[in-house]
Parts: sequence; structure tokens; C-alpha cells
Amino acid sequence: MKRQRILVLGLDRDSAYAMRNVFEFERHEIDVCIDMVVVRDVLIERAYDLIVVDARVCQLEEFDLVDFQLDRGLRVPLIVIGSENTGLRRSLRSRQGLEVVHLDLDGHQLLETVGSWRSTPDPEAAA
Repeated sequence: MKRQRILVLGLDRDSAYAMRNVFEFERHEIDVCIDMVVVRDVLIERAYDLIVVDARVCQLEEFDLVDFQLDRGLRVPLIVIGSENTGLRRSLRSRQGLEVVHLDLDGHQLLETVGSWRSTPDPEAAA
């Protein structure tokens, strides 16, 4: 299993760290955010393999993570946690090469999805 660099975005500190703690025994590099301004800055500065997002964050008015990425040529896939009954699946879909995966509130399913993720090869590592 390849070590992933993952950004976790929670509605609040408790939800963010609850999602982060799912990876407690995994060897992934995890960053945690609860503020969209910080998320935007971090995405510009660092490369990530995945972004794990609390579905409740996607319902906030300031949530623009998909458009933000597309406007800047970023294509970091999103894993949205807990969106099964919110109607979010219809409103937040894969667009223009940005992959969006919806998962229930299930830590085992999240670990399985991340563990089997096929990340794109690092162009710097190939050079």
C-alpha cells in the first residue's frame, strides 16, 4: 500500500479529528483543517493525493472546494463522508476530471477506499 498524503476537512475540531483518528494505525501523512480559507491556502502550497471531507462542510455557503480546484488546475479527489441522505450526491458530482466519492459514516469503508486508492504517479519521482 502506497503512503498517501491526505487532507482532512471537518465541520469542527471534533469531526475533523474523528475522521483523522480512523487513520491512527495507518502510515499516511494526514493534515487536518476546519477552515475553508486555510484549506485553500494549503492546497496551493502542498500536493495531496486525497481530500477527506465531512459532508456537512459541503452544505456551508462558503464551500467552494470543487470550483476552487478547477479554477486553479488542481485535481485532488474528494472522499465525502456521511452524505447518504443529504441530497449531496446529486449536487456534488465528479466534474471535469475531479473525482468525488461518497461514503457512509464507516471507518472500515474509508480505510479500504484509501488503502486501495490508485493515485497518479508523482512526476517528480519519475524524473
